[in-house]
Amino acid sequence: MSQIFREIKSHITFHQSENPDFPAHIHDDIELVFVKHGRGIAGCDGKKYSLSDNMWFLTFPNQVHYYTDFTPGEYYILILKPAALLRYNGIFMAGAPESAVYQDSSALWLLETAFREYRQDGFSEIIAAYLTALFGKLLPFYKIEKVGFPRDTVQRILQYCADHYREELTVGIVAEKLQVSRSCVSHIFSARIGVNFCDYINALRLGEAEELLRNGNYAITEVANLSGFSTIRTFNRAFSKKHGISPSAYRKMLSE
Repeated sequence: MSQIFREIKSHITFHQSENPDFPAHIHDDIELVFVKHGRGIAGCDGKKYSLSDNMWFLTFPNQVHYYTDFTPGEYYILILKPAALLRYNGIFMAGAPESAVYQDSSALWLLETAFREYRQDGFSEIIAAYLTALFGKLLPFYKIEKVGFPRDTVQRILQYCADHYREELTVGIVAEKLQVSRSCVSHIFSARIGVNFCDYINALRLGEAEELLRNGNYAITEVANLSGFSTIRTFNRAFSKKHGISPSAYRKMLSE
């Protein structure tokens, strides 16, 4: 599993793609994907969805989401700030959909019209009007649930983990530093991200270790220490579990 990262976008992103595959990420924007032709897997807050023709995939701000195993096809991808849809801004900030998917093509003409205008003139009030109408048709089909914690809590926890995974890190330490409950941290990893805390931290550390093995001349013990593993034994066990070989064998394979 790769590190979940935070995207920061200052403007609308609106494009077509033959393959939307993208690793787990989080941002404070709305993200909407429409599958005109194709299929693949999308995930949102620990739930996995199979997408196919004429399906919409909608994520609200600060939901962890990803796309994988998509076949070549035709996909529309729209990312924009909730403030661009003032009429519905309160909905996007109050909760999150029970399910991220909806299947129907009747609103496609609104999406395609907005896309043509966007390609011609960039973002404008006209496009905002088309998109407001689009979400006006889509949102009634999504059951919105209130979230049980502040919307930026996921972002804060993931950022803290990204900044401190080289140190000793436990659920209790994260909870204490961010002044949230241990159960809140555990729930976010199990229910929203879909992986337990220890596995996530190990994934960050292994990503660092792989980079050091590829691009450095450090001893294996140094690699383990620099990437945050408490002992060389723990490092070897985690590395072998992921790659099927030891760190030293991995380095030898790279050199060959």
